[in-house]
Amino acid sequence: MGVPLAWSRRPNPVFGDEYAELREVLKAARVAAGLSHRSLARRIGKHASHISKIESGQRRVDVLDLYRIAKAVEVAPEALFRQIAGRSDAISESGAEA
Repeated sequence: MGVPLAWSRRPNPVFGDEYAELREVLKAARVAAGLSHRSLARRIGKHASHISKIESGQRRVDVLDLYRIAKAVEVAPEALFRQIAGRSDAISESGAEA
């Protein structure tokens, strides 16, 4: 008899705190640029549902999409990544204190 399925699954990183921060940074950049899901999706060659699923945590964002999104919202990709890294570091540090 094996381990029950509920106990054998690893946590999905899409729903973790660090990934939530990534999604928030991406959404804030889109909103600051004044873009809807549809207009951002059009700029990166995807469907609006692709952007919606990234922002809601139903889909992971790959590095090429991250780059394309940054360019589409007119933010330097490295600046966007620094924002994400800073938030991720803050989560890691607060977890280390606990």
